[in-house]
Amino acid sequence: MKRARRSAPIVAVLAVFAVAGCDRCTKQESKAPVAGGDAAVAGPVIVAADGTKVQAAGVITEDMAGQIAGPVTKTGKIKAATPMAVMCKSGGQPVSPTIFGIAWADAEKDIGATAHRWGGNTTTRYNPKLGNAWSTGNDWFWENVEIDSWEKFVAKAAEKGGRAAITVPIMGWVAKDTESCAFSTKQFPNQDKTDPYRSHCGNGKKPDGKTLLDPPKDPSAWQTKITPEDVGAWVAKIKAADQKRGRRVVYQYILDNEPALWDSTHRDVHPEGLSYDELLEKTIAFGTAVRKADPDAIIAGPAEWGWPGYFYSGKDAKAGFRLKPDRRAHGDEPLLAWFLKKLHEHEKKTGVKVLGGLDVHIYRQAGGAQRGGGEGGDGGGNTDRATNDLRFRTTRSLWDRDYVDESWIGEQKVDDNENGRVYLIPRMKELIAKNYPGLGFQIGEYNFGAEHHIAGGVALAEALGRFALHGVSHAFYWTYPKKPKPAYWAFRAYRNYDGAGGRFLDTIVPSSSPSGTSLYASRDESGKKWVLVALNFSADRPFDASIALDGCATPTAIKSFVYTGAEAGLTSGNAKIEGSNVNAKLPPYSISVFEVTTP
Repeated sequence: MKRARRSAPIVAVLAVFAVAGCDRCTKQESKAPVAGGDAAVAGPVIVAADGTKVQAAGVITEDMAGQIAGPVTKTGKIKAATPMAVMCKSGGQPVSPTIFGIAWADAEKDIGATAHRWGGNTTTRYNPKLGNAWSTGNDWFWENVEIDSWEKFVAKAAEKGGRAAITVPIMGWVAKDTESCAFSTKQFPNQDKTDPYRSHCGNGKKPDGKTLLDPPKDPSAWQTKITPEDVGAWVAKIKAADQKRGRRVVYQYILDNEPALWDSTHRDVHPEGLSYDELLEKTIAFGTAVRKADPDAIIAGPAEWGWPGYFYSGKDAKAGFRLKPDRRAHGDEPLLAWFLKKLHEHEKKTGVKVLGGLDVHIYRQAGGAQRGGGEGGDGGGNTDRATNDLRFRTTRSLWDRDYVDESWIGEQKVDDNENGRVYLIPRMKELIAKNYPGLGFQIGEYNFGAEHHIAGGVALAEALGRFALHGVSHAFYWTYPKKPKPAYWAFRAYRNYDGAGGRFLDTIVPSSSPSGTSLYASRDESGKKWVLVALNFSADRPFDASIALDGCATPTAIKSFVYTGAEAGLTSGNAKIEGSNVNAKLPPYSISVFEVTTP
């Protein structure tokens, strides 16, 4: 079956968030935290070739990472002429290979994806006992449908040389068959729309297209309950299949998907907003079952959808963020902080480590950058120059403590908002360090839009570089970029730039670049091979790059590749070695790769 596209319940949630206000709102400017905590930098959780995992030590501090200036800020001010340079003498830090992950396993093998995620709204309702059924929920007419089995997904991931992360359902209801639907026309004859292919299934709205129908009180007519024991049995089956295969492919289990939105995406069976307590209880119950069945797996959660979900429950969202009744009942602690603290307490009390990684999703909320003109869906968005510049700037929300998000996040002065500063990766690492030290941090879904346009490809390349630089453990692009889209070539720049397996290497070292550009540098174990990725964010100005290899022996050979959006993809570049420098012209809107050999 054609997979149902990820729905966009975000609009409704944002509307509530925007009008709810907050009891602590103030016009007083709060100072952004100084880039701190550098004395205890956490590296990524690395999954080795044999499936074992280790917490790598961090070397690159936030201050070091900030030397890569990246996209020009909103003020348009160009930072003082920071040279392009690679600090060759630095010990560097490991790059987690699983940051180059994608959703599903349907992309071309040569994209070089290292991990594949079985996940999305529909996996919340996957029935592992049937093996071939899930419910589309709000994505598509609330239907139970037939799908390919998890075995086929894992086999495809293995064939493509990657690993697999499996989302396990914890909400409690899954599809009972491949035919039923929640809002049948037999029970609800007057609905706004029906499925053009299954006319007996409606969209759950009255003819006005706005008013929601109340679902039947007993979901057992179209759904069946799933227990932790059911999930544990499934995980044991997955592990046995890997043992028979002779290598670990499924290395991670993710505890469901975007639970704060269940009352929207799955309102037919979960009409009430998810509470703090329900999230914790279900995480412990199902996570314990997974841990028992596969003690060595990485278990991640809660796979929250975005900004409000980091701080408030679904119950809070439904009541209004001004009231936030659920959060108030839990000491007014932000959701993720409370969640991690309680799981840490649970481990100390029981010895069971339910969670091994914190998983959140992030999508650009700035107008036109995610959706709009061009192709639809999360990979769409406008591609005029102003929007492209905005798209580039929004990548700064991944790491820049000074960047104010140019969306409703920056406009709403609400709890925890810090005047619109997201700085996602440092924020979440600090959250982990304070509440549950030792967990990995991963981004289970992300997309910067315009994957069909070179600007989208450059934005994606910037995100991948930041994931490596800031020690993200795992990341999965939604969904998977198809050849010859620029997003596909952005992955290729890091994973298969020459068509022969040339890739960004296992250790990233500090580097620097001036405003409007980025430079990411990696080396192999010998220290004699270097792969650099350089980006130019300007729409019309080429950049004359002179990259100083500071502390390297004089290079003896270089290969270069450049991508500017042409269908041919990465083609041979014009880089030259002059002394200890790599000199090249970076075209406007471009991704350049340099493979350098030193004695």
